[in-house]
Amino acid sequence: MKGLIYRELYLIRKTIVITLLVYFIFVAMMSLVCISTYAGNLKGVDGVIETFYPQAYFYAACIALVGMGYGHNDIIQKDYQSRWQLFSYTLPVSDRKIIASKFIVRGILLLTGLVLAILAEVIIAAAAKMPVSADHIKNILILGAVMTLCFSEIPLMLRFKNQNKGAVVTLLATSPFMAACFYFAWRFTKFCMSEAERLYGEVNDKTMAKVLTPYFDKAREICFIIAPFFVVGVIALLYVWSLKEYRRRRY
Repeated sequence: MKGLIYRELYLIRKTIVITLLVYFIFVAMMSLVCISTYAGNLKGVDGVIETFYPQAYFYAACIALVGMGYGHNDIIQKDYQSRWQLFSYTLPVSDRKIIASKFIVRGILLLTGLVLAILAEVIIAAAAKMPVSADHIKNILILGAVMTLCFSEIPLMLRFKNQNKGAVVTLLATSPFMAACFYFAWRFTKFCMSEAERLYGEVNDKTMAKVLTPYFDKAREICFIIAPFFVVGVIALLYVWSLKEYRRRRY
């Protein structure tokens, strides 16, 4: 199984390098902006760190987690095209180990992205001369838990053999849920706007933040508790599904 893991990591080396390059350039740029607020042309400008820092760490985390998590997507499609998938059925390795190797590679990539996301928070916080935020770390961990959904690409690719087909089916299947989420977000935003108007007499970024913060903090604590169970459940279900799809021997 080690050979299978090394093989997939080798095949995605270019994607990993590109993701790391984009990540380090972005973190360097964000750090320079933070430094310029006290040693550059942004010195003396009020509110830059307060509005910029919470966004910088989040986008850096997204680059690391999404880039690493989805950098493995087209391997199965290429395996079908090169007929490696057909050859893999003859290997003296059990089906469970073959599927487990794909999950291990995806897990390695996702954990690497998580480490990079936390590292970005540390670097940007140091550049902004601010303490590392425990709330930001929790947000990163929750985002990492949500990113375990990227494991769904493995059974989808085994079933459809084509990344575009898998993406279309996923979009169609999840469109009702996404529509419900957008509707809830719209209704919740309208509610917060009315609360900001009622409590503070005006609706702007500051009053909206005051209304949103208690709800956001509560939701974060709930998600942080649920996250470990979500990760284990998602990976277990997707592993069983992947094993089932692999044993169908689609070729």
